[in-house]
Amino acid sequence: MRKTAIAIFKGPQQTKEAIEEIQAEDLANSKISVIVRSEFINQGQFREEIAHELAYYPSEINLDIFNSRLVHTAPFNVPNLGEVVVAGPLARQLLHQPQGRGLVEVLLIYGLSEIRARHYEHEVRTGHWLVLIETSHEKINGVANTLRGYGGRDIEKWNTEIEHPLYPLH
Repeated sequence: MRKTAIAIFKGPQQTKEAIEEIQAEDLANSKISVIVRSEFINQGQFREEIAHELAYYPSEINLDIFNSRLVHTAPFNVPNLGEVVVAGPLARQLLHQPQGRGLVEVLLIYGLSEIRARHYEHEVRTGHWLVLIETSHEKINGVANTLRGYGGRDIEKWNTEIEHPLYPLH
């Protein structure tokens, strides 16, 4: 059974470190998504590396900041958010939404309530980094603990089949 963990981060450094740890522990690899508004991608000391990696712009220096597993789209517009950079499966889902639908509608697919989905959309709109990770039932607690350990907040674990959080980690 697939489960989803979602978290909000203040900036790129925490996001990068959490994802690297999750990948190193083999808690999740191909089902990791990140979304941030383009105007906030230049936060912190990793601004140039992340801009090159996430935005898929060629870089003269190969920094492999996210091991190139999360690179999927160039910046594009999402309703209620504006221009965003998205990596992972979330990018495909956002790009294939009917016109006028955005992050809230995609998060509903993962099993989040509309209220919580709107909360996460607001967090992204105000400059935070959203990380969404799908993994197995056995690894979901490890993912949530790692996200928390690197400064993630508003962490929740979800299962699309039961339509409510497994355990809200506030």
